[in-house]
Amino acid sequence: MIEETGVIVEVDEHHAWVEAASSSSCSHCSANQGCGTASLQKWFKRKPNRLRVSKNQDVSPGERVVIGIPEQALVRGSFMIYMVPLLSLIAGALAGSVINDGLGWAYKDGLSILFALVGLVASIAWLKRYMLNESKDSVYQPVILRRSH
Repeated sequence: MIEETGVIVEVDEHHAWVEAASSSSCSHCSANQGCGTASLQKWFKRKPNRLRVSKNQDVSPGERVVIGIPEQALVRGSFMIYMVPLLSLIAGALAGSVINDGLGWAYKDGLSILFALVGLVASIAWLKRYMLNESKDSVYQPVILRRSH
C-alpha cells in the first residue's frame, strides 16, 4: 500500500476531499545545496493535490489522515500511461516501414513517421477511454487508512 498524509478539507455523504502536499525527496538529500532540482523547487512551489477519497470512516474537515492506494494499481496505471503510447508509436513506425518497403517509395521515412504519429494518437485516444472506465474501479480509488497525529 502506498500511503500519503493529508488534511480533510471537505466532506459529503460518501466521500471526503483530502489535500495532500506534493512531496519531494529534495529536502532529504545531502546534495540539496548543489542540486538543480532543489533550486527549481524553491522557485516553483507546487499546489497541494486535492483528492476525492471514499469515506469509510467518520471524519471531519481539518483532520489529518493517511490515505492509501494499492501498489499494484499504481504500477498498472503507470505501465498503461507510459508503455501503451510508446509501444504504439514503435508499432506504427514499424508498420509504416513494412508498408513502405512493399510499395517501394523513394522517401522511406515518410510513412514510418505518419504511421508512428497515427499509432500514438490512436493509443492516447484509446487510453483516455480505458482509464475513464478503469477509474471507476475501486482498486484505483484512494481510501482513508487511519487518522494521523
